[in-house]
Amino acid sequence: MKLSAVSIKKLIKGAFLFPVCQGYVFPKHFSEKDIKAFEAFEKEYQGWGWRAGFCCGASLELKTDASKIGFKYFVKSASSEANTFDLYVNDKLQSVHAVSGEGKFSVSFDLPEGEKKVTIYFPNDCELGIKDLEFDGGYRAVKSKGKKVLIIGDSITQGYGTFMSGASYVNVLKRKTGFDILPQGIGGLTFKHETLNKPEGFMPDMIIVALGTNYYDVEYYEYEKEAKAFYEKLHELWSNVPIYDITPLWRNDFVKWERFMHCIDVIKSECRKYENITVIDGFDLVPHTDFAFIDKVHPNAWGAELMADALAKIITDKK
Repeated sequence: MKLSAVSIKKLIKGAFLFPVCQGYVFPKHFSEKDIKAFEAFEKEYQGWGWRAGFCCGASLELKTDASKIGFKYFVKSASSEANTFDLYVNDKLQSVHAVSGEGKFSVSFDLPEGEKKVTIYFPNDCELGIKDLEFDGGYRAVKSKGKKVLIIGDSITQGYGTFMSGASYVNVLKRKTGFDILPQGIGGLTFKHETLNKPEGFMPDMIIVALGTNYYDVEYYEYEKEAKAFYEKLHELWSNVPIYDITPLWRNDFVKWERFMHCIDVIKSECRKYENITVIDGFDLVPHTDFAFIDKVHPNAWGAELMADALAKIITDKK
């Protein structure tokens, strides 16, 4: 059985727009309007508009009795070589396919016998589309039953550092909670209220903000001003939606601790102004050891797993 672009769109989660180019479906978590807002900062922050077109956090989900599944894919552009398609069967890692370079390729996975839930996570660090999804059995879509969650973040939310797409904290959080998560993570992102917009057709029941660690090129006054404007806009857009704000994670690079802690204090101060915002201390989410990070800043697969586990307990009220 080979599915059309229309049918493929219905199986993709973690995105809300699905433009088709040359028959390939490109999962998008930002609209063209959003991308233009990021591109407006290109002179100061290179790559925001480009990374806004990446497919990080998207996944293909279905239930099937097939013994094989495969598709063609087109890598339009990539920021790094740390890209994979990760196949999970019944939420357990089954296989990893490395995505190398730009161009048109194909991939096929063997599946175990019987009906099972199949999840294929899209790569974290590239713009990519798929077509001709094919398998040798019947199938049905996996319906979303949990809360709709919007996550606004930087490279950690994008999934950089885990190398395997299914290991990003966003995707681990999906498996642990069952929530329908729309991740809007862009490497290098800082507090820019101009980039905040409501995703078209996606009404979140909960929002998670994970920003503030990209502080090093911003003066104190500018940081405070930008953070204030960001949280004002956030509240203006979603005053009735519960919001969890994750302060920056512990890091062990060239960090200037006095400056870093001031930036965290600014976030906490701004969040306290709004009753619908709950602060989560990022220092509590990942152990303070280099072994939990790929580069002393970005959590590796183990660090992301621990982060998602701690976060899941907070947002689901499970102790």
